[in-house]
Amino acid sequence: MKREELENMFPCGTIQEEIHNSTVMVWGFQLLYAAIAVWGVYRSVLLYRELGSGMNMWLILLVMVAGYALLRMYQQDDVEIYIATEGLILKRTPILVKERIERFFAPDLYLTFIHYQGIMGFGEDWKTLYVQTETGGIYIVPISLQFLSHQDKMKVLEALNRYKNT
Repeated sequence: MKREELENMFPCGTIQEEIHNSTVMVWGFQLLYAAIAVWGVYRSVLLYRELGSGMNMWLILLVMVAGYALLRMYQQDDVEIYIATEGLILKRTPILVKERIERFFAPDLYLTFIHYQGIMGFGEDWKTLYVQTETGGIYIVPISLQFLSHQDKMKVLEALNRYKNT
């Protein structure tokens, strides 16, 4: 999604920066998913040759595995977090299988805006974000920022410190 669309969708102010996963992790996961896709296609071709023209459950399953791997490979370089003047726009981690499938077709559906004033901090492993609600409760947002580079994590913390006090 483009910056202008996000700025109109959320009350985030001006988006300052887009942060992706580290390059090493993106390439590593793309290679892993490419290997899984090649394996799925290879095994399905072998199975098709053995069975002839008949469809088999395993053939369909292997093709689905290859398709899933290709989709995951394509999504590796998506933006994980947007730093804006009023808050952070994060990709919430899907919890249910239904949500994971929906995320393939509508990745912007799981973007979440969180105002700086409500952010209490990140979890130790950068998989959770703790947010204070208006009533004083704590809301835990599942995120997956563990694959950001150290410099990008520091940028997020600097933005949080800079904008939270203003």
